[in-house]
Amino acid sequence: KEIFKNHPNAIVGRTCRLEPLTESHSRDLCRITSGSAVNEHKCYNPDEVWGFLDFGPFDKPQSMLESEVFRLEKDQAGFAIVESITDRLLGVIHLTNDDPKNLNVQMELPILKPTSDATVEQLEACFLLMDRLFAHGYRRVQMCVDTQDVRGKRLPSRLGMTQEGQIPKHMIVKEANRDSLIYGMLNSDWDKGARAFLYTKLHGAAAEKANAAIVGKEEAAQEQVDQLREKREAEAKEKEKKKA
Repeated sequence: KEIFKNHPNAIVGRTCRLEPLTESHSRDLCRITSGSAVNEHKCYNPDEVWGFLDFGPFDKPQSMLESEVFRLEKDQAGFAIVESITDRLLGVIHLTNDDPKNLNVQMELPILKPTSDATVEQLEACFLLMDRLFAHGYRRVQMCVDTQDVRGKRLPSRLGMTQEGQIPKHMIVKEANRDSLIYGMLNSDWDKGARAFLYTKLHGAAAEKANAAIVGKEEAAQEQVDQLREKREAEAKEKEKKKA
């Protein structure tokens, strides 16, 4: 209850939550992705975080604020990934190329400190975002990954996405050619089993069974509401005919 009270706009999961990205996240994000030793984590090469991106690394929060990390276009959105247990910032995840007409959107690889890569928090952050997008009616979520990004290519597979193709000479990133792999998840695949597969991976089979029962009850209740509305609309039309 405290989490929802303190972060009313957050998407809350078991291991992490997603908060709308704001300037208040810049200092911590810069600190954990700069390569410096932070808390119990040792120094590392910041190119582990920023090597496949066309911006970064950053040594000052202001520089990050003036970059594409925070300066978002109209078809983009950013979310801070915050660990539930420690309440520490783990990284950020972006949505880009939002196409509301065709209900398609691109989910970028999360920008995380290396020790958070390939963790359950990374996986759940993506799950929470995809689940919310499909619940709002999106038909397809895409990921676009550099063909040379070995670690990055693992995430779409862990999410159950399908590799749809490859685009040669897709971009020029830091004055170098980038070929890209395209991965996608369809709402139909999400509903037919991809969501349940990911939920089980994150929370276990027992939790998925309980969640499926809750979803079933919600769908049954919604169906009753729809049927009642249709009945009332039909009765109203019948009264109008009698009056005429």
